[in-house]
Amino acid sequence: MRSSGFTAGKCDLVLHGGTIYGHPGSDSIAIAGGRIAAHGPFSELKALVGPRTHLMKLGGRTVAPGLIDSHLHFMEAASVNGGVQVSKARNLGELLLELRAASLRTAPGNWLKAFGCDEALLLERRGPTRLELDEAVTKNPLRLRHQTLHASWLNSRAIVALGLEKPDFKPPAGATLELDATRRLTGLVVGMEEWLTQRLPPVTSADLEARARIFSRELAASGVTAFTDATVRNGPDEVRLFARLVTQRAIGQRVGLMIGGQHLSHLGEARQGLATSGVSILAAKFMDVAQIEPRALARAALGAVTHGLACAFHATEVEELEAALVAIEAVRRHFGGDTPVPAPMRIEHGGMIPPNYLDRLVESGAWVVTNPGFVYFRGVKYLSEPGLIPHLYRARSLTDAGVPVAGGTDAPVTPPKPLAAIAAAAARVTLEGYELARDEKLDIADAYALFAKSAAELWGIQSGEIIPDLLADLIVLQHDPLTLSPAEITNLQVDLTMVGGRVVYERGRPEVATSIPAL
Repeated sequence: MRSSGFTAGKCDLVLHGGTIYGHPGSDSIAIAGGRIAAHGPFSELKALVGPRTHLMKLGGRTVAPGLIDSHLHFMEAASVNGGVQVSKARNLGELLLELRAASLRTAPGNWLKAFGCDEALLLERRGPTRLELDEAVTKNPLRLRHQTLHASWLNSRAIVALGLEKPDFKPPAGATLELDATRRLTGLVVGMEEWLTQRLPPVTSADLEARARIFSRELAASGVTAFTDATVRNGPDEVRLFARLVTQRAIGQRVGLMIGGQHLSHLGEARQGLATSGVSILAAKFMDVAQIEPRALARAALGAVTHGLACAFHATEVEELEAALVAIEAVRRHFGGDTPVPAPMRIEHGGMIPPNYLDRLVESGAWVVTNPGFVYFRGVKYLSEPGLIPHLYRARSLTDAGVPVAGGTDAPVTPPKPLAAIAAAAARVTLEGYELARDEKLDIADAYALFAKSAAELWGIQSGEIIPDLLADLIVLQHDPLTLSPAEITNLQVDLTMVGGRVVYERGRPEVATSIPAL
């Protein structure tokens, strides 16, 4: 028996008669005070069972570490549940049909909000035209968000409502409004997502809480026990919102936040009141890093580190990777060659990492937070550029070189399903069956670690493994992932999710039945 030293009668919960992930000699696990007390054969754990200990039969199922999503966008993903999801459409006909059907269900004049269009995944390899949107949605202003969250398509009613074609309209800095040959708006607008959100009808507090509850439960059903919200617009208001939702238990997971680099001067305000909520500000997020003057980016990163924050650099393209590494290298020089930077440096996505960058990544000490689910859910878009595929969302070459790697789903850009992402890291096969960069495959244990042990190390949280004294952030699975093929893991069911020993989800039971401590 592996034990943390708890005495008999002190355990709150014992799960027995199954498999304990990573421990072939154990069939049971004991939990006390929100932490793992012991694991081993049930015959040896009986001494920890007291009159108030709850016993749960596993029936051959597997207890595994809860999954940590190191990069998602919680509010955006939650808002998808309040709109129309079109990401399954694979041609314009299907997409427009879904929009037309949604419009028929929406009162005339009300905004129709849809999400999930990506022209690279459509048969026609283009997005909808303004005329096509006008014909599909005739009585509602429409905002159709790109799946990457960086652009939107608008129909004519939306363009008129927002005043985008008025002579005195001035677009926000960095925005691009696409024009056709006649200088008329096509409906595609890029780089003004926050501007658009601020001008659409506001979501009520009650609706916001309801959406958060629904999405938190969706995460729990996928085995997620903790997540980092990587939204660059996060400032004091957004931090307070997360704290309120966690305090109200609308969010059942442990929550780490990134704060936008533009909000660093308000960090003290953002941190006020967080201690009682359990929400943590983990990192400063930097976007458009290739467009920022290098010394300015380095100064901002150093400022974040001196305030105890990690630095997270959005880097899907090589130019962004280069800019991020230049900033990281400048921060390292500030602390001296052999002195480690006191907070993690993070490359978010690492979508394209050519071989000549591996040595610099190792030397920098930076983490790569990769998105293996992109290979599965979005990989087909890269087939037209075969020269890029070997460098796409790399994993094996990074870990072999000594680069620390964790995983994120980037939800809602891909579904919030870490198990599918784990399977993708092991198989490197797209949803359509194409294999991409097979040399980057991980074995199942290493792929699982992206969302467990490695993710916990990046966060600095005491979870991610089944070891006595670690947090009892655990999930119960139908089968042991280590015995399954990647295809089987993609469809693996999560039967139960607990955070700190408290059950937050149990398959087949309503939310109210899983929101109480497992005592």
